[in-house]
Amino acid sequence: MGKGKRFTKVLVIILCLLVIVVGATIIWAYNLLNKVQHVPLVDEGKTKSDVKPVVLTPKDLGVKEDAPKPKVTGVVNVLLFGLDGREEGQKSRSDSIMIATLDGKHKNIKLTSLMRDMYVPIPEREDNRINAAYAFGGPALAIRTVNEDFDMNIEKYVTVDFFSLEKVIDKLGGVEIEIKDYEINHLNGLIQGLNGLNKNENKAALIESPGVHRLNGRQAVAYSRIRKVGNADYERTDRQRRVLEALIKEMTSIEVWELPSVLSTILPEVETNFTANELMKLGYTGLECANNGVKQLRLPYNDTYTSERIRGMSVLVPDLEKNKEILHKFIYEND
Repeated sequence: MGKGKRFTKVLVIILCLLVIVVGATIIWAYNLLNKVQHVPLVDEGKTKSDVKPVVLTPKDLGVKEDAPKPKVTGVVNVLLFGLDGREEGQKSRSDSIMIATLDGKHKNIKLTSLMRDMYVPIPEREDNRINAAYAFGGPALAIRTVNEDFDMNIEKYVTVDFFSLEKVIDKLGGVEIEIKDYEINHLNGLIQGLNGLNKNENKAALIESPGVHRLNGRQAVAYSRIRKVGNADYERTDRQRRVLEALIKEMTSIEVWELPSVLSTILPEVETNFTANELMKLGYTGLECANNGVKQLRLPYNDTYTSERIRGMSVLVPDLEKNKEILHKFIYEND
């Protein structure tokens, strides 16, 4: 056999092996991503048990025709919900609401907290705190509320509860958070409360001193719920974003061989309407953006709201027009 034919044969073998390896990797990744609790947003009024679910359209979710298109802007917005149920699977209000932005154009991640006491219009309901939308109509109504009130284009969501977030953080080995001296007593009280909810499991240790600590899952969840010290609920949203930013940092530091074990634990804890294919497409962009840090915002923005008492509720009444403008400028950077 001539040298040319031998070279061709070796090249064909190498190419075949590459195809097999790449194909196996794609199949592995796809099967792994299928562990996510995929829950599409459907029209409950039109969907019957014996017929195909009627999936909600962008228009049903309050997305206007002239809303910025992700394919044009390179920006993908996702609503993140943290539920405050005291039992796994319990229907509840969203204790935390964030818009997570993957900005493929500027290569960064942006997190916008929507304060739960913001008093806003809720479609087909009486005006209420924004966190009530999830309890009234699940993620579909919560997404529609945010889209209509802030002229957004959100179609995707991710939901976790206390128990899921705790497991995710523990699997990543905890998160590094700086604890202030005025937070310790309230943090420990919340840790003890969560220990009480998990009676059959090991108790999380209390924090004895201020400074930087590597918090385990339960400690980090307790930290993100502190709201009676410092700047009340405003500072609480700062803590929630701090925990999420620390989680993103931990995710980007994972070694390749650790991914299967980590993802096998994390993905089943997440409820979302992302499909496995969509997650695969976003995966690379997400990692690329995560390496450039996280930008943060909180709404309502300073001096754009009034504190009022309505129907016995202490609420924040925002100037929606001003907050829309601030949000869009933050997300799209005037593009």
